[in-house]
Amino acid sequence: MNQLSLFHERYSSELFISKVNASSSKLSWILLTQVALCVVPAMSLVTLGRPATGARWFYGVTLLLLARFLLIKDRLSFVSLTLSLIPALLMLRAFFFYNSLNFIMGTGIILWLFASPKEFFQSWKDLRWRSLVILGGLYWLSSYLWTGDYSTNMRALELVFSASCVYLLAKHREYLATALIGLSISVFSVGVAFMPSGDERWGHEAVDGYILGNPISFGIPLALLFLLSIADRGKWLLLENRPYWRLALGLISGAFLVISTSRGSWAIVVVNVIVLLVLGKRQRGMLLVSIALLAVITLALLASQRGSFLIEFYEKTFSLDRSMAQKSSGRSDQWQIFPQVFKDSPIWGFGPGSGKSVYGRYSTLEENEVRLRGNIAWHSLFLQMGVEAGIIGLMGLILLLAPLLFRGFTHWRLYGSSVPLIGVIGFIVIGLSVSGLDAVSGLFLGIGLLSAKSVVARRFVWEQSGVDLRSQMLLRDKLPISSP
Repeated sequence: MNQLSLFHERYSSELFISKVNASSSKLSWILLTQVALCVVPAMSLVTLGRPATGARWFYGVTLLLLARFLLIKDRLSFVSLTLSLIPALLMLRAFFFYNSLNFIMGTGIILWLFASPKEFFQSWKDLRWRSLVILGGLYWLSSYLWTGDYSTNMRALELVFSASCVYLLAKHREYLATALIGLSISVFSVGVAFMPSGDERWGHEAVDGYILGNPISFGIPLALLFLLSIADRGKWLLLENRPYWRLALGLISGAFLVISTSRGSWAIVVVNVIVLLVLGKRQRGMLLVSIALLAVITLALLASQRGSFLIEFYEKTFSLDRSMAQKSSGRSDQWQIFPQVFKDSPIWGFGPGSGKSVYGRYSTLEENEVRLRGNIAWHSLFLQMGVEAGIIGLMGLILLLAPLLFRGFTHWRLYGSSVPLIGVIGFIVIGLSVSGLDAVSGLFLGIGLLSAKSVVARRFVWEQSGVDLRSQMLLRDKLPISSP
């Protein structure tokens, strides 16, 4: 038996699916209309300077729709609508219930458990997803017990719930694609709401005594949409046969991304574009066209009224006359302090939820030449894990992400699909610049879970017109074998 046959036999029981016509999957226009009904009027009211009224409209319509889905046990529409509305939920939750996103996503997962227990427990067999849910829940619980504050690290649940919603929805390709297209409606509406603003950074604004939005929460969904529009010919969005739609989506998301001035989101795109150029031979044409047109749009933006601020921001970020701490908004200070912090408690760290107070204490050290900043969160998932959980936390993080990288690479070798790989890479890049414990980061992590050897991977249909993956595997070149 040759090497390819051994490889095929090893994975056949877990990955291969029978012939299905991919064209049978279609976007749900009813759901997309409902997304627009929730966010467009609400963001219009925000634009008019009435965010509280916009929030009442948004949550009123959203909760009515979700209540209907709950009563008829429509788990697919419930979870799909929730994922679509994440940017708007993050922006307006201060006017309602701050942890409403956790409550809504958690309700969707529980609904899935009761409406389709067999499917839920089949997905639960995936060790990586199960580990994420258990470890994320334990991390929040231990933070609460350690600090006595239930809100400490509660955003870890946002990450877990968001990734879980993506994972559960993955079997139903049309609903996952609808959720991602709906995400574009939501984030574009948020962007338009801030368009007339004179605020320096697009994506957040002080309105009526509230600070709305955040550049990174605005930029991460845009980075995801831009990458999905060019990766794997837009299959994840069900736009493989609509190149102009994909191009339009990529250009709009790219233009908003440039304006957002979210450097972490820029980094996600830059790193993954390099990955796509290396791995994706078939998508290089669309990728290069998108980059060229985006460059033209960037030049047009620089010539606009907002161009002066963009030029000033880029100079602040890349100027040789500015220190690294100034360029990175203090992030380099935290990397500078981290070795001393880690050395003082390397095994189990200072305790879950203690990160802010630890930084406040160590930022006063004169030998580090770091000015006092007070109790501020660590701007890196890896730094936070090292400070709060030491080697134990960092090893847990590595044991979660390293196999996902391997699975993503294996998925690309088997299917020619690069999206799960860029999902994992995107989440790692996020974790280098911010904590990553939020719902928008969970979108990247959830997509990263949808790779080779995951339970849902066997249900994916990436081929066109019902081509059997077994026949594709037999025609592939021999693959080098490595132990999973």
